[in-house]
Amino acid sequence: MTASTVAARRPPLVRSTPILGPIRPFLGDVLPFLTEMRATYGDAFRLRMVNLELTCLLGPDAIALLQADSGLRTGTAMHVLNEEMHSLLPSMIDGPNRKAIRKSHHQFMTHSLESTRRVDIQRWLDDHTSRWEPGARLDVLSEAQTQTVDVLSRLLNGEPFPFTKRELGLVVHTMIWATFGHAPRLVLRNPAYRSVQRRMRAHLLDLVAAIRSDPKRVASTLVGHYLTFPPPPELGEWTDSDLVSVPYGAYLAGFDTVASAASFLLYRLLSNPEALARVRDEHDALSDDATGPVDPASQKYLRAAFLETVRLNPPGSTVLRFAERDIEFGGYTVRKGDEVLIVIAGDHLNAELFPDPRRFDPDRFLQPGVADLKRRVLPFGSGIHRCTGSTIGELIAVEMVSNWVNSFDLELDLGRRGLRTTARPFTQPSGLRVRVVARR
Repeated sequence: MTASTVAARRPPLVRSTPILGPIRPFLGDVLPFLTEMRATYGDAFRLRMVNLELTCLLGPDAIALLQADSGLRTGTAMHVLNEEMHSLLPSMIDGPNRKAIRKSHHQFMTHSLESTRRVDIQRWLDDHTSRWEPGARLDVLSEAQTQTVDVLSRLLNGEPFPFTKRELGLVVHTMIWATFGHAPRLVLRNPAYRSVQRRMRAHLLDLVAAIRSDPKRVASTLVGHYLTFPPPPELGEWTDSDLVSVPYGAYLAGFDTVASAASFLLYRLLSNPEALARVRDEHDALSDDATGPVDPASQKYLRAAFLETVRLNPPGSTVLRFAERDIEFGGYTVRKGDEVLIVIAGDHLNAELFPDPRRFDPDRFLQPGVADLKRRVLPFGSGIHRCTGSTIGELIAVEMVSNWVNSFDLELDLGRRGLRTTARPFTQPSGLRVRVVARR
């Protein structure tokens, strides 16, 4: 067999149930399944589910390919977001202007933004938890989603979140499934979705116009930050219609990912009393020296617990890409046009990196020389398409959970079915409820 013949081989096809294929793991926590397939087939393999074929790539070479910004594109249906938002900005995520657009996000959504608004953030969180009375039974994911989008809306858009969580969920998930999830375009005709989407867009058009006309809001919002950058040549100018996608992003960014991470973090702490005690002791010690709310970045043990949580329960284990050309990977050929699933969490359960990988152990990330280990945990993607809100997202998640566990005694109330993991499409806890025991 010649080298060229070997290079032309496609990755092996995973044996599975005819027609449906291994669809069930993808409806919940898919990471254990993908880890098992890697042990059997190596760092490259193919999956067939219904009429879909995915080429799965794992390991450092897969992450390097994702980071290289060469040969892969985000999607083939970004025009769906363009049409639904009436904005050209979504499709520019793959265009020549992406670096400038991402730069505007990175410059605004920083630790500095959190630190300057920390007192406000604590007040907003306290407003949400003011109704948490002893005996109350709370849906953790619902609480996390509501608080996350409200804090992000206030921070990035300069207004309280103006819709219900249910309405936002309908819009976000419909758009995601229509763009990335192989759902038929018919889902966009859902009357309930269309009604909410029209109201949401009308409100955001008014918001953009109000920001543009107010210098103070220009200086304090993400839309205003965009206005300080020259528009892409394709746009010529920043129109209100194009800028509508910016406040949309504040809602889409954290609704599933940040809220899911915060929910699982609370579950892990309540399931591990020693870890919870250390989080509280750390917060108490920092509070003694603080002149205001504790800096979430200084809560080293809680941040290690966050990292350990997203290692075990990443909001997204994979990212979907499309091959723009033939790509050689590990002795196999990924063909132009193939749908490629980069498993960014591929090393999260690697026993060589994380001994006893299923055990919750935040101390893994508090030992000397763990910088490389931390880089193996990728909860918000990797490369040029890594979530631009990852810094502020982690800080908000840590701040929110810190507020909960240091203000309340909570106990798990999982019910008969216990905790389940679902994918909608990001990994989320289902059935995660807590009971408020007392205020602290």
